[in-house]
Amino acid sequence: MREAMRETDRALLGYFDSAAEGFGDRLRAVPEAAWGDPTPCAEWTVRQLVEHMIRGSRLYTALLRGGDSARFLADLDRDVVDGDPVTAYRDAVAECRAAFRAAGALDGIVDYPFGPVPGRQLLGLYVVDAITHTWDLARAVRLDERLHAPTVRWVLDNFARIYHGVSESPIVDSDRYYGPPTRVSAPDASDRDRLLHAMGRTP
Repeated sequence: MREAMRETDRALLGYFDSAAEGFGDRLRAVPEAAWGDPTPCAEWTVRQLVEHMIRGSRLYTALLRGGDSARFLADLDRDVVDGDPVTAYRDAVAECRAAFRAAGALDGIVDYPFGPVPGRQLLGLYVVDAITHTWDLARAVRLDERLHAPTVRWVLDNFARIYHGVSESPIVDSDRYYGPPTRVSAPDASDRDRLLHAMGRTP
């Protein structure tokens, strides 16, 4: 994964930061009255979307620290917010960031439930999820829908590699966790829109 992506570890971790911080920026701007509002993720309210991001950060941390896929799947629906969701997200991301930065984390193989992957690939999976859900949250709460352009470009350049060997993904015949890609109608569609269409959104 390191050679294929041709990025330094510092740059890879920078994409994690930009994706996680982008979601955090929108999260801090969510009005109190909007937690029950619908999102582009048809089955989730704003609160459920935020809980997904908190839960995901914690589950990725557990995988990087030697957790297994069985526990990952068992904890997918576990309640994760007891108190302020902004604080819970901040703390979960800080732990996940530390887990990715730990010695050997990017080289190790983790027991991801949809196929074992190296830490570098897991980081890519996190980045795609975080940046896509940043747009979901922004659209749901009518916030700034722009995404960090260098991170979007990196995801597009490495999309197939990020999902290589992953059984549940937007590039295989799978709709358990991803909607089918939507049609890119404009020939000059932006990188952001191309990514969102690939992830089943309609920007």
